[in-house]
Amino acid sequence: MIMKLRILLLALFVLFAALGAACGDAGDAETGGDVIPANIPDGGEAPEDPTEEPFPEPEVPDKDYGGIEFNVLYPAWGPWNEVNYAFPETITGDVMNDTIINRNKKIEDRLNIKFNSIRIEGKDEIKQILPMIRRSVQSGDRAYDLAFIHPMCDLNTFAAEGLVRNWNKVPYVDLTKPYWNQSLNDTLAVKGILLFAGNDFIIPSANTIFFNKEIHKDYSLEDPYELVKSGKWTWDKLTEMAKQVSKPNDAGEYDLNALYGFTGIMDGPMIGIMHACNQYIVRRDEEDYPHLDLMNDKLISIVDKMYDLIYNGNQTYVWNWGDPPEKEMDFTRNRVLFQINSPGGAAENYRAMEVDFGILPFPKYDEAQKDYISLNTAGLMLIPMDVKDVEMAGIVTELMAAESRRMTIPVYFDVLLNSKVTRDVESEEMLDIIFNGTVYDFGYNYNGFTNVSYIVPRLMAQKSTNVASFYEANRDWTEKNMAKVYEDILLYLERDY
Repeated sequence: MIMKLRILLLALFVLFAALGAACGDAGDAETGGDVIPANIPDGGEAPEDPTEEPFPEPEVPDKDYGGIEFNVLYPAWGPWNEVNYAFPETITGDVMNDTIINRNKKIEDRLNIKFNSIRIEGKDEIKQILPMIRRSVQSGDRAYDLAFIHPMCDLNTFAAEGLVRNWNKVPYVDLTKPYWNQSLNDTLAVKGILLFAGNDFIIPSANTIFFNKEIHKDYSLEDPYELVKSGKWTWDKLTEMAKQVSKPNDAGEYDLNALYGFTGIMDGPMIGIMHACNQYIVRRDEEDYPHLDLMNDKLISIVDKMYDLIYNGNQTYVWNWGDPPEKEMDFTRNRVLFQINSPGGAAENYRAMEVDFGILPFPKYDEAQKDYISLNTAGLMLIPMDVKDVEMAGIVTELMAAESRRMTIPVYFDVLLNSKVTRDVESEEMLDIIFNGTVYDFGYNYNGFTNVSYIVPRLMAQKSTNVASFYEANRDWTEKNMAKVYEDILLYLERDY
């Protein structure tokens, strides 16, 4: 039934794009949580009218802003880089691209505004957003109405300097609506103060694992789809399977021409390994205070598991951030069984791959763990403190969220993922599991690019399992930072923005 609804949705979007119309009525079923693919209850039927609204229309007034520019600042990073999922400029015939253009135009026409996207490119593009907003606030320029940022970059400084608005005080923004990311709201809010938010305008980025079906078949391995569905897909099981796949090159060496069971970069994509095991950087108490929660037996066990996977045997090939491209293992070369990647990244890189592959969630810590968990590493959005019209900003962002849930999110899952990445019904089921299990971590977002945020990949890069020593070396700064972040956010209780 899920597939029936998706086919109907896709047909509608292709038709609307061909007619040059704004696709305003089709959408995915309400989920009441994070951005996830369309779902129909078990045993249910696709609705007779697939254009039926899946959520109430946003409660915003009709306004005419006289053609004013709505200035959006964002870095050429992640989903806003290789493929511009925010503000593409021209109709290309690509369904995702053209639906995004139609979505933006629908909002522009309704409010009589013009989106002016300011896309920052070049070296350290993600680090340029903070000084640009700071300069605008200090000079009174009111240069930006909305900004997108990297999920780990400068959040603590934005909060400390009071540069951003509290989303809970922005008129016409209803964070309880299904097109706002409820998990993110719950994770980053302190005493009802939410400085950074996410909605369906931002394409999700979840931790995932891709597997090569040809290699899997050659080694007669267990069916990973069945392991996932039975709750037996754990890091121990992945390691067991990966260790069965190892073969040197013709010279008897393990290099890029050898065969491996597991590969990945020892950087950001590996951060979510501990989250997949239901282990977080901080825990929050009843006062929302963030306590560091890393020095425990479970994290020690997770690190031991990763060391076994990566170093005990020849089954794993890894590389570090900053290594030249020729050291990276290209999944499309057909030399690896399992590789970490995001669905969006794979959409562009794997779609021409001739060998069949599938997609899986990050494994669980053990079979006793109930759910599969994926750290969402997508960007965040903020409204600058000096926005020229906060009411307009609220109306626009509410419509951006709603129209994205109605128009672009179904296309993203149904077209970009299911036709360019996944090649079987089982992988489609895996996507439902992955995106239903996305989470955030206050410590990940507010600690930035620090050792604590990267504790698993950096320990692995050091070929170390000494969690205690690593923790002691980084605890003081992290605890002080968390305390300051908490205090800085509470200052918003005394502010009107």
